[in-house]
Amino acid sequence: MNRALIRKTLFIIAIVLASAFAILRAPLRLGLDLRGGISLILRVKVEDASPGQQRDVVEQTRQILERRINAFGLSEAPVQPYGSRGNELLVQVPGITDSSRIRSMVQKQAVLEWYSVEEGPYSSAADAMVRHGGIVPSTRKLVATKAEAGQGRSWYLLDSRPVIRGTDLRDAQVSADAMEQPVTTFTLRQDAAARFAQYTEANIGRRSAIVLDQEILSVPVIEDVIHDSGQIRGARNREEAHDLAVNLRSGALPAAIEILQERTVEASLGADSIRHGLLAGSAGLVAVVVAMLLYYRWAGANATLALLLNGLLLIAVLSCFGAVLTLPGIAGAVLTIGMAVDSNVLIFERIREELRAGKSSGAALAAGFSKAFATLVDTHVTTVVSCVFLFFFGTPAVKGFATTLVIGLTTNLFTSVFVSRVAFDWELSRQRRSPDLSIGLAR
Repeated sequence: MNRALIRKTLFIIAIVLASAFAILRAPLRLGLDLRGGISLILRVKVEDASPGQQRDVVEQTRQILERRINAFGLSEAPVQPYGSRGNELLVQVPGITDSSRIRSMVQKQAVLEWYSVEEGPYSSAADAMVRHGGIVPSTRKLVATKAEAGQGRSWYLLDSRPVIRGTDLRDAQVSADAMEQPVTTFTLRQDAAARFAQYTEANIGRRSAIVLDQEILSVPVIEDVIHDSGQIRGARNREEAHDLAVNLRSGALPAAIEILQERTVEASLGADSIRHGLLAGSAGLVAVVVAMLLYYRWAGANATLALLLNGLLLIAVLSCFGAVLTLPGIAGAVLTIGMAVDSNVLIFERIREELRAGKSSGAALAAGFSKAFATLVDTHVTTVVSCVFLFFFGTPAVKGFATTLVIGLTTNLFTSVFVSRVAFDWELSRQRRSPDLSIGLAR
């Protein structure tokens, strides 16, 4: 038995097992068009900034939004630049249909501040202004409470200088108070904790205001010295308290955000896309296998083995990179099948030419693979170059198609050249005398 052939076979088996393990360990995730969810196109309001400042603000906004979404448990939903204006972002959130919650999360600037209350509450801003002759003192600021359903807003005069700000926070988490009501607990940095402890010690019994995005969340009375941690009350449910903690941890947005477009894809539509995509891929694969078996006989079985392994490797690589499969990605996988068949046909026809020239099966096999390899590399490289341009200049959907196709072409070189050659070598090794290739050729 040829030891080199056995080593090659063991290598292929190891690749198959590793691919299966990778797929089981990190199953392929589905994109918005397959799983359903929400797609948002956002505009960062940076019109007055210079081009350099605009790029910095948009990039900082993108990173903050990505941290918020990741903390929301949606690491497969990255925030991507969109369009050619330079100030637009695309957010795709698979598996989520609560659009109001997502809109609130991405639009809220999350500027948290803690102020000392000087006067109030007032029933209206005009009432507060009348008390001061129509002018708010320079050392004060007038802020309203957050609007609640069925309740009017109250107005307070606050000290214009905040005691602590969101940048002073080290962490924020959701928890429950003694009455089992949802609250957002926060932890301060060391320098802010010392400053806050000094403030609370000097103002025990007085009111303070927790302000988020220029709206008062709550007006608690300072009952004791607070050192490095505290609670923010006023959340209507646990989800609202959790979202506030997420926004505070991720940081405040450097600019306001406007939603230009919102699109919701139902999960049922995603299921239909998966079913139709799998049906198209399966029908194409069956048609290709039948044609290869009828035309190339046993060599067609070798091509089928290479096709199946190519599909396994493609899914494994996508899983290892944490890629998200979309409908254009399925189209790229189906096109990969066609490219893989083309590679096998090219190799088989080269072998048949060598057999017609009178060479033995072993010599024809070696010459066919050797001569076809350079042509395969040329065709694959030109396609990859096209995919590179699609990736850099295309939309996210086109990028998914290009990425899947490039990975499929790379794995196809391995399966069509290496795996198929090993299968042919096994066929010849079983024939001790006058080995003959079953490649559909009447010689």
